[in-house]
Amino acid sequence: MSDYIKPEKSIWKMKDGSIWEGPLSELPKSGASLIAKAGKEYPADWLKEQGWGKEEKKEKAAPKKKAAKKAPQTKAVKPEDTEDK
Repeated sequence: MSDYIKPEKSIWKMKDGSIWEGPLSELPKSGASLIAKAGKEYPADWLKEQGWGKEEKKEKAAPKKKAAKKAPQTKAVKPEDTEDK
């Protein structure tokens, strides 16, 4: 007897084959197919066949940016110093 899973979020399959979880209003691309609706039970084996539950490759974290260099201090030149005497 197979296990049943009740997903917390709706599960969508994108046209490119990737899986996305969330509401319809937040879909990143159009044309996705609903695989599982939130709150309803589905067989775990079937969801795995669709690609849900597989560990996807995590993208590498972006390298941390170095601290910005401080601008060199510029001293204001007084107008008195620039006049010809």
